[in-house]
Amino acid sequence: MERRTFPKNERLCGRERVSAVATKGRSVHMAPFRLIGLPMELDAPHPVQVAFAVPRRNLKRAVDRNRTKRLMREAYRLQRAPYLERLAPGEQAGWLFVFQGRSVPSWNEVREKIRGCMDRWTSEDAA
Repeated sequence: MERRTFPKNERLCGRERVSAVATKGRSVHMAPFRLIGLPMELDAPHPVQVAFAVPRRNLKRAVDRNRTKRLMREAYRLQRAPYLERLAPGEQAGWLFVFQGRSVPSWNEVREKIRGCMDRWTSEDAA
């Protein structure tokens, strides 16, 4: 049984890297989530590094923003394995998940939409 952890070196960090993914990456939208991904060289052995964003203008309260990010991280952590296997051997990418809704989503909605975003991004990438 594989451990489904989310270690620190799997997180997309650094202003330059995050802004490069946000500006140059290819995006996939499944309301209320957007996945922006960019194939790039990473400094970690993982195939993908991920960041999560919830803008303050969409959710005013920090409690709501933190809960939404926590749900997004958990949904990604539990479902990432089959999507990472779809990437070509040696290929690396940076992913940025952005929440664009106006209210805190339910766990089922987050899980389905994050899965759908990853599915579309990896299938369009392979095509």
